[in-house]
Amino acid sequence: MIGLIFFGGTLWWVGHVTVPGAILLPAALALYFAAWGWLANRFLQTRPLLSTLLLPAAWTALEYLRSHLLSGFGWNLLAHTQWNWTEIIQLAGFTGVWGVSFLVVLANTALCGFLQRRKKGWVGLLLAGLCLLAAFLYGRTVLRELDAREPRAQVKIALLQGNIPQPEKWDESFQEAIWKRYEELMAEAAKEKPDLIVWPETAVPGYLEDFAIEDRLKTISRSAGAEMLVGLPTEDLESGLPYNSALLLGQDGEERARYSKIHLVPFGEFIPFKPVLGWLKKFYPVADFAPGKEWTVFPTPPPVSVLVCFEDLFPELARRFTREGAGWLLVITNDAWFGRSAASVQHLQASVFRAVENGVWLGRAANTGWTGFVDPAGRRLPPPGQIPRFKPGVAVTELPVLSRRGTFYTRWGDWFPILCLGLTVLAFIMKSPHGNSRSV
Repeated sequence: MIGLIFFGGTLWWVGHVTVPGAILLPAALALYFAAWGWLANRFLQTRPLLSTLLLPAAWTALEYLRSHLLSGFGWNLLAHTQWNWTEIIQLAGFTGVWGVSFLVVLANTALCGFLQRRKKGWVGLLLAGLCLLAAFLYGRTVLRELDAREPRAQVKIALLQGNIPQPEKWDESFQEAIWKRYEELMAEAAKEKPDLIVWPETAVPGYLEDFAIEDRLKTISRSAGAEMLVGLPTEDLESGLPYNSALLLGQDGEERARYSKIHLVPFGEFIPFKPVLGWLKKFYPVADFAPGKEWTVFPTPPPVSVLVCFEDLFPELARRFTREGAGWLLVITNDAWFGRSAASVQHLQASVFRAVENGVWLGRAANTGWTGFVDPAGRRLPPPGQIPRFKPGVAVTELPVLSRRGTFYTRWGDWFPILCLGLTVLAFIMKSPHGNSRSV
């Protein structure tokens, strides 16, 4: 019931797209809360100190599974509640986002154990306090090192926020108005003489393979005096497969590179198990994109990679791009689907952790917001480095090209949640009727 209330209360905005989805998605995600409650009931029967460690390990393992099973949906992880506590979230550069979730559960279970057991619970409370203090001091150290790093150069980036309502995006009667909006924003951005201008996901009202659209994009790019990275749908003319893409145009208007979204949204950008579930398309709009296959690092100064829409929910994607050589990360998205809800802020929380995990700058260009820049410590830049939600505008700033890239997490990946998963499975086996509970 707690899981159903939590996910129902934080994901209600899915109903803007699909009412059945707004009912079924929270119900499915609530099963992870139920699984943790069942495991917690078993683990509480162990020694108090051990249960204080097993409960957060089980929670972390379940969040990891939730982020991977059936395509994965790592939205509203417990760690995201700490996104404004800059010192604590630096732990993500070591353990990934998972370590912060572990720490939150550890602190709460230790406090709960102390209130229930008093004398028997003080050791767990002391352990949690020491872990929290260690994470805080570690975060302060990381912040000092980040602030002391000397950039090799400065590169100016401009991010556009068109604020086009979703009902207008694919309505042909609004097509010219959309073009005018982005041409005005491009002219505003060009005044700052940026090196790169970034448009949101599917900002262009049509496919690149339409010659009129291609020509207009080239004209806009040439007049800007800057490279332009734009989100738009594309189509492979040989196979006929459509893609949700990001295209880099040079100052001459010619294509330099493109990225097609690898991790698509199930029931939003494709229907999984289409032979069986294809009939769902009759009841609500579902795109039919194909997944991309190339881990593109765009040849900009410095090299950047793009996460399209909810791809920033997946730490392994941002990590892979960083390992491939991306010096910055860009997120282009369109959360206009969900109206004036909290969805865009919840989405931003995931982006903050991708920056911290890999120690890189991150820029977000979102149709309706949040658009702006996040530094390697997860701190959001003030205006003009961000734009208020639900307003058109340009965010612009000069970003440093840092001499060091990557973190412990970038190098070693999801070692921490895998460790938690292994510990949870081992503890479950040892507590089973056929196991030896005393050894736990």
